[in-house]
Amino acid sequence: MEQTLDIDTVRAVEDACRASRPRPQHGDLLSRLERALPAAQFKYRVSRNGWFRPGGLITPSGEPITDNILKWSEAAWELADEDGARLMAACRGDASERALRRAIGLPNDQDAPIVTRFSGVTHYFTARYGASPECFLQLEVEEVREITSHRLGEQGEPDSVEDLVSAPRAASEGRPVGMPVYRMRRVNDMARVMARMTLQLAGETSGAVRFAADWARCRAASAALCDHWVLKVSNWTDRFGVERIGIRPSPVRESLLPPVPAALSGVELANALTDYDRQAGYPMAWFFNLVGSRGVPDAMAHVVESQWRAGYRFLSEQDICCIQDYCSQPYRC
Repeated sequence: MEQTLDIDTVRAVEDACRASRPRPQHGDLLSRLERALPAAQFKYRVSRNGWFRPGGLITPSGEPITDNILKWSEAAWELADEDGARLMAACRGDASERALRRAIGLPNDQDAPIVTRFSGVTHYFTARYGASPECFLQLEVEEVREITSHRLGEQGEPDSVEDLVSAPRAASEGRPVGMPVYRMRRVNDMARVMARMTLQLAGETSGAVRFAADWARCRAASAALCDHWVLKVSNWTDRFGVERIGIRPSPVRESLLPPVPAALSGVELANALTDYDRQAGYPMAWFFNLVGSRGVPDAMAHVVESQWRAGYRFLSEQDICCIQDYCSQPYRC
């Protein structure tokens, strides 16, 4: 079963993101998403932050010059005949390069403009629509804020476009430029993405597909996969020009303290695994953190299997099948 995401639906979700005001609990965004896509009940899952990307160029008083510093820099570098000294003189407002300053779109004031960058947080929302683990929509929304980075040219005379744009190593966090905004990064039907991965591998099974299959056949199936994991999707083109897709599971709850395999056996081992699962909020969490995020050492699966063979039956048959298959044919996502 797949959820239809046609162009109009995706556009409606994108418009809802753009129209929403960022709030700590994302209430405005969730309300607009419900109106844009009534069949889906999106719920916030987790945020991942700490990324930056190039921004634009503003005057010292905050007036915009361009919202694409990379495109502007390439054009300015070419107009300056790839001469860093000329370009810096134009940015400073030297009379000798007044014509170049006008040509690259800078105002007539004498101060060099300010380079900005975008500081972002990616929020993940999911909406389950079927019984299978992969039957859910996953929406990635970026909360973006433009901040000042550095004065253009303060790092010295540039030798390339990259030197012109890059911030000095000593650059500190700048001041905000305007209010933060939401921007939709992507929305995926994960069942469709999984199906595409299966076709892409032509008979082989990817780690992510096996991850979902194991979830469906063990006690973890009593919980929704999308309540506890987000699936990070990547796209690239291989050396033959074929478009490829990848999936990497990421747990909603991180930093759980894993059990220590060498120190545990029997009842102690069973209690440690139960405690770990209780903290995570679903059965077999230790196993899925082992294969999905490396949050649990690989040795744990082999210890559990050896304890099972020794007669300790603290797991169900459906759970031990996943572990035995893993021990005979390990995989990672």
